[in-house]
Amino acid sequence: MGKHSTRGFTIIETMLVLAITGLLVASLLAGIGTSIGVQRYRDSVTSLKSTIQDQYARVNNVSNPRDSNWTCDGTGTPVVADNRGTNPGQSKCVVMGRYLSIVDGTITTASVVGFETQGADDDTALSDVALTKQNYSFGIAADSVETNTIEWDSTISLPGTSGPNSFALFILRSPTNGSLYTFTAQNTAVQEITNVSSTTLKSMIVESAAEVPGQGARTLCVNPEGTIVNERFAIYINAVSTGPSSVESRSNTTSKAAGGPAC
Repeated sequence: MGKHSTRGFTIIETMLVLAITGLLVASLLAGIGTSIGVQRYRDSVTSLKSTIQDQYARVNNVSNPRDSNWTCDGTGTPVVADNRGTNPGQSKCVVMGRYLSIVDGTITTASVVGFETQGADDDTALSDVALTKQNYSFGIAADSVETNTIEWDSTISLPGTSGPNSFALFILRSPTNGSLYTFTAQNTAVQEITNVSSTTLKSMIVESAAEVPGQGARTLCVNPEGTIVNERFAIYINAVSTGPSSVESRSNTTSKAAGGPAC
């Protein structure tokens, strides 16, 4: 009978196959990880846009959650005072709008209430916004405060800065005709919710679209903390915004094409 020899893989060949397989698996996992990171980043952009848009819907929400002791003092702050009932028109408080702030990735939202001051002026030479600012004192409804974070630890910055930056938005509904106005502030002008006073809110009511605070267009760059993305996105709030359709998400490419700033 003849002799048969069986030749197997050498150690070097086996190690080479394992090394190549390992590299392929690592590349695959890295690609999957990057894709997940990019999707999370885009989810954070979409979620932030939806949160800002939702404030407009909540301004128009006519539900009345207050109890029978919910009224206002002379500063616009809700207090337990005289029992004026729960029905609209039976409280000194008027729901004036919504306040939103973003500080270090934390989003705080609340309802803004107003109190018509004594001796209110009806000067027809003043605009609706100026009259409202002059005739009302504002405050934050403490029981309406909600706190959340931008998804996946993202933060915001202003174009041309590394961030994170602070941002505040005040949607004011006119008690005269129901019109909506949007005012914004940024960085040092943004107060912690417990420090937001009537003075703070009035300082944001600037009719110019060219100033900050004011009603101008705002770009909020969304920073993908710890994630590598091919293209940055931003939340863009149109000038003189009056509703949720004025809030968009834009890529750097779209922003540049529209003549806006890039992130």
